[in-house]
Amino acid sequence: MALFFGLLLVLISSQKILASGFNLKSIGGVDTSGKATGHWWYTSNNPLFVGDALPTVAVDVSIDGVTVTAPTSSDGTWQYQPTTLSDGDHQVVLTSGGSTISFTLTIGSANVNWDSVNKGTGEALPATGNMEMTWLLIITGLAGIGLGGRMVFNAAKK
Repeated sequence: MALFFGLLLVLISSQKILASGFNLKSIGGVDTSGKATGHWWYTSNNPLFVGDALPTVAVDVSIDGVTVTAPTSSDGTWQYQPTTLSDGDHQVVLTSGGSTISFTLTIGSANVNWDSVNKGTGEALPATGNMEMTWLLIITGLAGIGLGGRMVFNAAKK
């Protein structure tokens, strides 16, 4: 039983998402491979998107509802560099072979705490969340399952 819950926790807390041979490897040189996040920040305009897909299966890149097709090479790599991004939030949806990767891309140096970067301390980018609430819900659920099972067995004995 403990092994089952251990495996369940490993699966729940996994941070990698791989979609059938389709992956976004980097945004403007920032490594994104296998990192599950719905929001990325980049300081310069028009970063280069680089990824992997199934060989010769094109990737549709939609930014703020405008879609272009990025071809893939025979080894499955693809790239796309937009030329019209301005500072602010942009909705990005990448689609290939039935798989989709979507996120918000925030462009601009005004979104970075440059005082922290220059001092070399603290967080340079906004915090995106933590796992504390997830662990609390898992522990509470497991406790409820454990207590609920005992209550059912005790009621059956009477």
